[in-house]
Amino acid sequence: MNRLLYIGASPRKERSRSAMVADRLLTRLKERYPALSVERLDVFDIDLPAFDQDAVAGRYHLLAGNAVDPKQADAWLDLKKWTDQFLSFDSYLIATPMWNFGIPYRLKQYIDILTQPGRTFCNDSDGNVEGLAQGRRAIIVAASAMPFGSLPEIDGLDFQLAYLKAWLGFIGVTDIGAVRVAGTFGPDDVVAAAMAQAFTDADRLADTM
Repeated sequence: MNRLLYIGASPRKERSRSAMVADRLLTRLKERYPALSVERLDVFDIDLPAFDQDAVAGRYHLLAGNAVDPKQADAWLDLKKWTDQFLSFDSYLIATPMWNFGIPYRLKQYIDILTQPGRTFCNDSDGNVEGLAQGRRAIIVAASAMPFGSLPEIDGLDFQLAYLKAWLGFIGVTDIGAVRVAGTFGPDDVVAAAMAQAFTDADRLADTM
């Protein structure tokens, strides 16, 4: 673990429960890896390109080997900058809240920008998907108001942690650690207990990375 990209996905900044736990985990990681270089990327602060008609059209023309309109080529090159930056890291820390059983729309936009054929995945001669981010590590700190992980009957509503693990696996990242921060809504003692457990889990995970 040499270079880590810390992806923050909460507009609540320092009030974010996921950020509090991720910061604790990062402090522990730095103790284990003193030379670790960390870059922070807050998806609510950056100017993400639109994954719009030009980007989509350019992608399919380039994949087919067709001539590409300059505007479409520029849109594709803009996306490439983001995948190049993402792949320059050997590890990732994603801190995110749950919104409506899933992830915040800005994190989803960032993932859509990154998930491009020939950049973060490709298909082999048999049509099988091969992730191009292999050999990297990821840690997910997933906060939610609902106590996912402790009530099996509600786990089917988790489209946050399950989605992020599936996406990371798709692009080739299979060494994935996760910390739940759940639930983050309710009486003070309930929230305090959830945070205490998350801090303990973060310390334990960091010590195994």
